[in-house]
Amino acid sequence: MAYLAGFYWLPYTITVFGGFPGGVSHIIFLIFAGLEAIRIGSFVLAVHFLGFGPLCLFPAFLWVALEYWYPDLFPWQLASSQSQLLSFIQSADLVGSYGTSFLLVWANSAIYHALSRRRDGLARALRPVLVVALLVGAAFYYGYRRLETVSARMRAAPKLAVAAVQGNIGVGLKWDPVQAERNLNYYKELTEVAGPASLVIWPETAVEVWVPENLRQLPPEILPQPPPGMDFFIFGARSYRGDFAATDARFFNSAFLTDRNGRVLGFYHKQVLLAFGEYIPFSRLLSKIPGVPPLGGFSEGEAPKTLDLAGGIRVAPLICYEDLMPFLARGFVREKGAHLLVNLTNDAWYGDSAAPWQHARLSQWRAIETRRSLVRATNTGLTALIDARGEIRQSLPLFAPGILRAEVELLEGETFYVRFGDWLPWLATLFSLAVFLQRRRVWRKRER
Repeated sequence: MAYLAGFYWLPYTITVFGGFPGGVSHIIFLIFAGLEAIRIGSFVLAVHFLGFGPLCLFPAFLWVALEYWYPDLFPWQLASSQSQLLSFIQSADLVGSYGTSFLLVWANSAIYHALSRRRDGLARALRPVLVVALLVGAAFYYGYRRLETVSARMRAAPKLAVAAVQGNIGVGLKWDPVQAERNLNYYKELTEVAGPASLVIWPETAVEVWVPENLRQLPPEILPQPPPGMDFFIFGARSYRGDFAATDARFFNSAFLTDRNGRVLGFYHKQVLLAFGEYIPFSRLLSKIPGVPPLGGFSEGEAPKTLDLAGGIRVAPLICYEDLMPFLARGFVREKGAHLLVNLTNDAWYGDSAAPWQHARLSQWRAIETRRSLVRATNTGLTALIDARGEIRQSLPLFAPGILRAEVELLEGETFYVRFGDWLPWLATLFSLAVFLQRRRVWRKRER
């Protein structure tokens, strides 16, 4: 029921984005919820048969391991429920969102265990509760101090003036050849009044014409009239490599960077594609079946690739739901030294639902994990600035055209999480396996 309620908007998205009939979309939704429920069911069964372990730690470690390894269509962790409690979730720069999930499960397991075993002695039953209470308190203290130190770093950091343009082009108006030019002109008109901003950003596929990967100069019909102070322009578009009509052509969901005169300075291809929307799983195998036509789709980008501005400023572009992938943001900062995260997305596929807010709340973890500002430029919302503390500092209303103007901080350095990655889920996996193997030995001895 939790997944049915939390992702109630998914049938609409499957119908509009995937093109499936309404009835089929609801069946897919039920399958999705059922698959997600398997994770919870597996967790409950394992705790039931294997117990709570010393200090009730086993459920917390097991849950973190399942969060890390269980395949997700939309990466969601229990920690996401605490996204507005900033002082509690700052430990994400040490352990990612998994640290908060760990504490939540541990605290609830310890309380449940104490209530159910209070007959064994109050002091013994409360011991795990007291231990986890100390760690929760330590998490709040750490968060309080980190908010102070990160705020001080943000005040001292150099700033970049940014304008993110939200055109509010509905799903029914996208990819219509009659509307494409009108949509583009609307973005250009909004950009002309964006005000002074060094960097102007358009969202995912704001440009609806196909753009060659090796483009060197943006055509005048695409380039907006630069507002005062604009030095750089980032926009989303579909691109291709090779001969567009050839069978070996490759297609990408891309972000391009130009200067104010339209000279292309760089591009990035989306690395994590959405199944059934941007590619068909096992398409090469399915295409070999007699009677099945060639199944096209986008290709994956090869590697993280920053869009580099003057003065050594490196921008990490994250397209669509790539801002939900911790390893991508970490890679941009660790391998490329990115100073700023930028998410280009089109959340119109979610309709008038809570999903755009859910997407934004999930993405705020990337800002805390990397201690970088994150600018979200979206088609219909939620266009927002999330600072290095994880705070949604500015946002535009949903389903309304607008321009988000902001001074964003350009921070440097690596957090513990950026440097060492998902060490906690690996530790949780080893701990869970050790408990399982130890129990297995006990069961075998009893059988003898």
